[in-house]
Amino acid sequence: MAVVHREYARRWEGNTTFYEEQGLYQSLAEHLAGAGQIERIVDVGCGRGQGIAALRALANGSHFFVGIDENPACLTAAAESLDAAAPFHRLKEKRLGPREYELEPIPGRLPLSAPIVLVHADILRPDPEFEDWIVSLAPFDAVTMWFTGAHGARQFHALMNELDIRSDSVHRMAIDLAALDLAGGVLRPGGLLQIVQRGYTNHLPTLTAETKDEMEALSTHGPFSLVNLKAFPYREPTTGPRIGVGGPGTGGFAFSAMFRRQ
Repeated sequence: MAVVHREYARRWEGNTTFYEEQGLYQSLAEHLAGAGQIERIVDVGCGRGQGIAALRALANGSHFFVGIDENPACLTAAAESLDAAAPFHRLKEKRLGPREYELEPIPGRLPLSAPIVLVHADILRPDPEFEDWIVSLAPFDAVTMWFTGAHGARQFHALMNELDIRSDSVHRMAIDLAALDLAGGVLRPGGLLQIVQRGYTNHLPTLTAETKDEMEALSTHGPFSLVNLKAFPYREPTTGPRIGVGGPGTGGFAFSAMFRRQ
């Protein structure tokens, strides 16, 4: 698993560097900042930390950011880039068979308070210690989730069978619902949930309408209303180590959906 995690983090760096050069992280951070206060934020699937860095650059005065990721190699890279404390690796792999594994939380490995804290956690699995900890830090101004993805070994996680997750689209739906549930428990009234997902099309109006319908349906699962949806054009890298997404001949867009907690 460690090799898989490191390889994903290495390849993901190719994408994130390319996004950063295009100003995509800055644009997404500005979209959130334009909708409300961004001093206290939970970033779900924080990856290598570029999203937190962009949000930190816009925060006025003091800030408190919590970054969550299932991949410890991404968290280590985030700690280095953000000059934050290295996260505890608190999910222990347990082999169930040649091609199946489980992740079990190691008690007592949640971080101490700091302006930026990084947490090894998987929001799809029950984790009472983490859940109690994150709720104790509430309320937050915003919860963000930008560009969710999964490493190749994720399909062999026993949790995927338990949740009947058989495809990338179902995995993304499950992550969206888990983020919505987390946000409902930690956001202040009027707080924001920002979900950013990729889309590829040669006809933006159609994809925008489809994405809006999908996000409005998602909002019915919690105390939220969709208040804004914006498409940011961007490009994926075509050379070097990278995570392959999108397709040839299509325009790439980052759809930033903004939900407000009621």
